[in-house]
Amino acid sequence: MQTFAEFMAESFRSDTPLTWNYPNPSSVTATFHADRIKVTVVLEGREPDGPWLVAFEVDQGDSTEVAHSAFEIFNGVFQSFEEFVSVKDLGYELKGPVRVDPFMEFTLRRVKPSGWKPA
Repeated sequence: MQTFAEFMAESFRSDTPLTWNYPNPSSVTATFHADRIKVTVVLEGREPDGPWLVAFEVDQGDSTEVAHSAFEIFNGVFQSFEEFVSVKDLGYELKGPVRVDPFMEFTLRRVKPSGWKPA
């Protein structure tokens, strides 16, 4: 029988429509819906050459509905991050999942210097 982490990692497939917004050069948001739940992924570069921070918010709603949509939310957040990294050419590559008993691990690795500079 699979562990929960294995199930989550194998379920990491997402093709949800994302709506992107660029409020300023160091902040990007991606919005999507998981069932009837609106999810916003926020990516922020707080320092000119520093790391980008990733967070996500789920609209207030029925906690049972959010729990039932957890896999779609997880997949949409990772899809948003993957698209952001590839579009912005930040020089990162997302690999995984790899089993690290009893968990599954994703690795984000820098493969080249960033080709993108904020305006």
